[in-house]
Amino acid sequence: MGPIPNESAFFGRRPPLLDAGRQNAEVPPPTGSTRIEAQRLAAFFVAGIRLATVVQMAPSVPYALEGTEFPVLVAVSWGSALAMLVGIAVVAIARRTPPGARFETADVAVAVGLLVVGTWTVPPEMRFGTWEGFQLAYAVCVACSLAGVRRRETWAALMLALAAAEVLYLAPTVHGVRDLPTAVGNLFTLLAVGPLTWVSTRVVIRIGNKADEARAYAARIAREEEERRARLAVHNGTALLRLLADESADEATRARLRVQAETEVNRMRAYLSGTPRVDGDQTDLAAVVSAIGAEHADMPLTVVADLAVGVRLEPGLAADLGAALRSLLLNVHQHAGAGQVVIHAEESADGGGWAVTVHDDGIGFHAAPESFGVGLRQVVVDQLATRGVTAEITSMPGLGTTAVLHARYTAVRGGGSR
Repeated sequence: MGPIPNESAFFGRRPPLLDAGRQNAEVPPPTGSTRIEAQRLAAFFVAGIRLATVVQMAPSVPYALEGTEFPVLVAVSWGSALAMLVGIAVVAIARRTPPGARFETADVAVAVGLLVVGTWTVPPEMRFGTWEGFQLAYAVCVACSLAGVRRRETWAALMLALAAAEVLYLAPTVHGVRDLPTAVGNLFTLLAVGPLTWVSTRVVIRIGNKADEARAYAARIAREEEERRARLAVHNGTALLRLLADESADEATRARLRVQAETEVNRMRAYLSGTPRVDGDQTDLAAVVSAIGAEHADMPLTVVADLAVGVRLEPGLAADLGAALRSLLLNVHQHAGAGQVVIHAEESADGGGWAVTVHDDGIGFHAAPESFGVGLRQVVVDQLATRGVTAEITSMPGLGTTAVLHARYTAVRGGGSR
């Protein structure tokens, strides 16, 4: 089989467009993104909870103004709360993603300010169970709106500020042990709902990211598989074109190559149409090997397949085995300079598999797997591996090359599998 670097140089280069396709496949799709949908869901949640708070707060505005000694300060407090509730909701809907750290910091700052101001404007007895004392519910709403804060440290600092301001707001309502559970319960509401909302939002967005990565990975794998199939489909045909272009070939060789070229044309047509094809519908191992050998009658080739008669192969395996043998013989023809080539096929002695050996006495080469070109690496080794067939290629310069294709428990004989 000869110097594989020559084959690699001719067949191994990847077309620029295929490289570009592989690079593009690494980028998640800009449309139909699960991550974008997850962020949009979080944005609608933030907007919804804030607008719902506005609806609950609004009816209590007149009562809050009537029952306070600081009407101007109360009006400013309610106006600030309503402005922030609506403003952040509008930002979330417009951007279709929860507001970022800057908006949330401003939101928390206003909430903390309202809690502090509420210690003057809201009597202690009205800080529980009434919307005149809206500050507690507003703080919970703000805590649930922190979904857009990405950094854990920033989120924790904002939550700590809200909790500290709420403690200051609730402290005057505790006059004894009996009042403590109510105050602590309200504080725990903030400390439970806020973290639950933030963690849930981050998990949903992370799931969206993973879904986009999985989609991009699947697209890349599909594209690479199609590139691989395309290389398999054109490799042997390209080798035949090289041989047909050799002006030193005699007419008998050209006639034989034209017959092989017709076979490869049919294989390429089957690939382009997406219709699987088995050459000559041969599924008997001996028949497959003998048919491939007949295609190369101008070579010093001997086929010994008597011991493989009756070993039946699955149609797909038969097709891939035929392609692999063609690739091996084309490689011998182009590179080996062999005086004798032998193909030997046999069923294993225990009946549990089979082996096909291709040996030539040509110039040989250093058979390192990394030096294999498309023909040996993909048409022979990789493609047969998908069928459960192991390909072992050994060679030394000046001592020829041997390729052994063997399988276990993949043969079908007499209608039964084993």
